[in-house]
Amino acid sequence: MGYALRQFKKEDAHGVKELILSILTKEYPFDRGAYSDSDLDQIDSVYGGKREGFFVIEESGEIVGTVGVKEETAQSALLRRLFVDVKHRKRGYGTQLIKEAVRFCREKDYRRIYFRCTDRMVDAMKLCIKEGFAETECLELGGFTIHKLELKT
Repeated sequence: MGYALRQFKKEDAHGVKELILSILTKEYPFDRGAYSDSDLDQIDSVYGGKREGFFVIEESGEIVGTVGVKEETAQSALLRRLFVDVKHRKRGYGTQLIKEAVRFCREKDYRRIYFRCTDRMVDAMKLCIKEGFAETECLELGGFTIHKLELKT
C-alpha cells in the first residue's frame, strides 16, 4: 500500500483529531490530564506560524500518523503530537515523522528541539532517542513522570 508524508491540510482536521484522541483514550487514559487537547480543534491556526508546521502520514485516504512543530522561543521548537495508529506501527512511520520535523526545524533555523512525554510513551521516547534526542529533565507529577528530551540542531 502507498502512503504519503505531507503537510496538514484543513480537510485532514477530523482524521487527525480522531486518530490522536483514539490513541490517547486507549493507550494513555491516565496521561490525558497532563496535556491539553484544545489545539486539535484548530490545528491550522495553532501550528500555522511562519516557523511552525504540522505533518501527517496518509495511507489509503486515512490519517495514520502525525507530528507537529510549535515555536517555543526564537531558538527552540517543540515537537508535539507524535502519534502513529497502532495498526500502522513498526513500519518506520514514526521515524519518518521525526526526521521530517527535524528537517523542518533545521530549515527554520531552530537550535534546539524539545519533546515532552510521559513515562508511558515508551515507543515515542525510544524513537526520539534513536534519532539523537537526549533526556534533559524528569518531573514527577500526580502519579506519572514527564520526560523532557532535547535535540541540538
